[in-house]
Order: sequence, then structure tokens, then C-alpha cells
Amino acid sequence: MAVCTGAVLAAGVAAAAALHGDPADARQAVVPAGALERSAPAIAVGKPAAREDTAASAAGTSAKKPAQATAAARYKWGQPQNYDEFRGTRLDRRNWEIYVGKGNGGLGRRVASAVTVRNGALTLTGKRNGDTGGVAWTPGGQAKGARKTGRWEARVRMNRACACYNANLLLWPAGGGGGTDPQGGGGEIDWMETYGDNGLRNGTNFFLHYGPEKNAKRLNAHVKVDLRAWHAFAVDWNAKGITGYLDGRKWFHTSNKAALPPGPMGQAIQLDWFPNLTGKTAKGVSRTAPATLQVDWIRYYKPAKARS
Repeated sequence: MAVCTGAVLAAGVAAAAALHGDPADARQAVVPAGALERSAPAIAVGKPAAREDTAASAAGTSAKKPAQATAAARYKWGQPQNYDEFRGTRLDRRNWEIYVGKGNGGLGRRVASAVTVRNGALTLTGKRNGDTGGVAWTPGGQAKGARKTGRWEARVRMNRACACYNANLLLWPAGGGGGTDPQGGGGEIDWMETYGDNGLRNGTNFFLHYGPEKNAKRLNAHVKVDLRAWHAFAVDWNAKGITGYLDGRKWFHTSNKAALPPGPMGQAIQLDWFPNLTGKTAKGVSRTAPATLQVDWIRYYKPAKARS
């Protein structure tokens, strides 16, 4: 189920992180990257305005960002309708909401200082005391931030840190509120979520929640990937189903019509604090050093036109 973020957009789009039971108890498809398809070639994708990128790594050193294989290039999604390359020194507040207030389930705090833009990347930072960051992407303004169907893609990475910090790229229903579940149902698409990892950042999950508010069902998959390196995650939601991608390769898909969200959803990026998971942190991984989630870019593409 979802967890209150403490932030609700003016348009009624609330961003929430998924709170799941122990992954060991869930039926979960575990696949290596690209197992559902043949390996895709490395496709160099030009950004809306090309540049050579550098970014501070989670460890604090700079590193060049090489060309990335993406779902958009492989499947010819065309030009993005909306995008952010994080070129400045702060978020454009006309297109972003920064969470401020209580954290997940009232634990920790959402603080603006945990959200920074530097060296061409958005960074969310979580501290040992539970101060962390979360944002909602509302391209074109809050009234236009929610979409029913579409394609989203983002290039992200993390550092190794306490298992208590969970990174999440998610779609949350408009009018869903900020509670533990979407008000009135409406589902939730967590298209990259690290919940349940041990801080090594060597895998992530896709969680699709659907059904009634208090009795939701879930479809999920797990993929092995080194999240310390840059990777492009994407989700394609259309009338026929939902597909998740990693570096241009499919790793999640469902055509179950009952599982598809019934209404518009808004995009959020969160680094959530689950202090009860601190004990799961792997040996050799710091439980007290700051955790970071970095985003190189994020893009939204219109859904494919329905064939007659």
C-alpha cells in the first residue's frame, strides 16, 4: 500500500511511496536485465539540446555520463512533449512541487534543502535523522500535471547507503490524496522502486497496485542491476497494458485490463525513509552516511496513437 508523503498538488495529484510487505513473502519474478528481450544495442540518444554531461557522483567525485540506451530511442517514441535536463541551479517551480512536511507515515521530514540541482543533475539526499526529499513533476503547471496514459523515462543512479532509504519513481492518481492508499482506489505505478534492498543497490522493483482502496492487489517484478551506475528506466502506459523498461529492454509487462489505472496520474520522484529497515543494511554499507538519488533527466512522451 502507499504511504503518506505530506504533499498534495493543487490539481489533486498526490505523490506517495509504496509500502510493501517483506518481498520474500511476495510472488516476485526475478529476472536479469534484458531477460525478457534480446540485448538491445547501445543507442546514443541526443537530448532535446545536446551537451556533454558531467555530474557529481553519489560518492562526491565527478564522472562523465556516457550515451545511454533508452526505450524512447529503441521504440521510436519521437520527441518528448515535456522534459527537464536540470541544467540550472534550482528546480523550475512552475513545473515542480517540492515536498515540505512530515515524511512517510509521519516518520522523518520532507525538507526543501534535501532537493538540489547541480552539475546537470537533480539530487535527493536522505540523512540519518530522516530528513529527506521528494518532488512532484507538473510540466505545464499543476493543473496539467496529471496524465491518463503516456510514456515516462528518467536516467537515474544511487549510492550505497542504509537500507532504510527507498528510491521511487512513481505515478500516483489525481485526487488520490496523501494518505496510506489512494482515496477511492485508482492504483499506483511504481516503475522503479528499491524497497527491500539491503543498501547495496544491486536491484530494483516494478510494483503495479490496483483495485479498491483498502483491498488493493499487486503485480510486481524484480530486476538485477547496479544502480550505482547511470541507467534509464521507463514506463509505457496505454489502453492495452503497462510495460516497464531498463536501458531500452522490457522487464515488466501486463495486459491485464483490470490492473490498468482508471484515471489520470501524476509523476513523482521520492527518496523515502523506512527506519524499521535499517537492520537489513548489508555488512560494510554505512547506516549513517547520506543516501542519494540522482536524476540526470526526465522526459514525457505522448502515448502511441491507437490503431483503427
